[in-house]
Amino acid sequence: MQDNRVTTRPLVGKGPLRVLMVHWDGAGNLPPQRALARELARRGHAVHVLTHDTQASAVISDGGTFHRLTLAPQWDFAQPHMVEEEITAIVRDISGSPAFAQDFLAAVDALHPDVCLIDAMLLTTIQAAIEKRLCFAAVNHLAWNLDGVCAAFLGSIAATLPGAAAGSTFWDVLDDVPLVLATSYLDLGTTAFVAPHVHFVGPIREPVTLSSWPRRWPDRKLVLVSLSSGFQGQEATLRAICEALAPLPLEVVVTTGRGIAPDSLQASGGLEVRSFVPHDAVLPSADLVITHAGLGTLMYALGAGVPCLCLPNGRDQDDNAARVAALGLGRKLPPSATPNQIRSAVAAALEDNLMREATRSFAGRVARFGDLTRAANLVTALPSSTCVARNLPRTRMSARRAC
Repeated sequence: MQDNRVTTRPLVGKGPLRVLMVHWDGAGNLPPQRALARELARRGHAVHVLTHDTQASAVISDGGTFHRLTLAPQWDFAQPHMVEEEITAIVRDISGSPAFAQDFLAAVDALHPDVCLIDAMLLTTIQAAIEKRLCFAAVNHLAWNLDGVCAAFLGSIAATLPGAAAGSTFWDVLDDVPLVLATSYLDLGTTAFVAPHVHFVGPIREPVTLSSWPRRWPDRKLVLVSLSSGFQGQEATLRAICEALAPLPLEVVVTTGRGIAPDSLQASGGLEVRSFVPHDAVLPSADLVITHAGLGTLMYALGAGVPCLCLPNGRDQDDNAARVAALGLGRKLPPSATPNQIRSAVAAALEDNLMREATRSFAGRVARFGDLTRAANLVTALPSSTCVARNLPRTRMSARRAC
């Protein structure tokens, strides 16, 4: 194997590190990376974050230093947009963006970081780090699903990378990274094997102890509705869910995220609509989560032992919903489901004892909050290790098919 040892700023003892994190304004990609930034900052490391302007206040509140993109176009995931606009932005301005990579290299030149952490969807940026032999890790916030629709989409971008990376798949790119932090549960993927440089650390978030959610009707079953913190064109689905659940003798908490105003939905019966609620306060009392099947929401729910009714809305969500259904942890409906279909599915899910027991069993096998300490330890150990860009033969992925 070619020796592509990394050039990095010399370390003095075991003092604080200078960490450069690079991510983008998405939805489920942000919570694990923000939690990691907070943990590194708590340990006294200097955390610098290159990302979209919309995340500036979040970076500062997490204890980091914000660096704005100057060449790559800005993106605000909360703003209403068409699916085609989102796809174009990801292909041209985010995952496949030469400008994003140039902004990253400029930040490297200015900061001389000891280690970099790069969102796994930033493919041109990862390739730039590999070519420059930088010491870095990728944070993969997608389920490890080799044949998934989302992986194929990212693979179509990876295949257009220049130079030695030409013709790559998404997984090929991650195979060339010195360290991969997989912020998901292994069981939610479809592979039976991962390489030693891939570490499953779970959802990596701080364990929280919150007061129990104040129940308005404690004698009713509690349903939490959450269809992404960003804008994904989910308003029609939310309206159908509200119409479906209003007549039922349930207590329902509906969250709209930052892309939809709560007062745009009609709340009647046992419904309460808010832009945000801390899921960890609601989940211990919840009987069902209705979700778009974003990986973050699924892990929050399943890690707490709560079954899911999934209405996937594209992206990686169809793959996630299919996996949840295959594991017996939830059910799946199309986002165009009618209120009657949703009402029937909710009633059936709430009476499904086998699904409830399967979900509780799953929760007993996983770490609900992931392993944030281990993730941070892996990052801080990287500069003093033999940090090597792997450049393995391209036939390697055939060994990773699930049995």
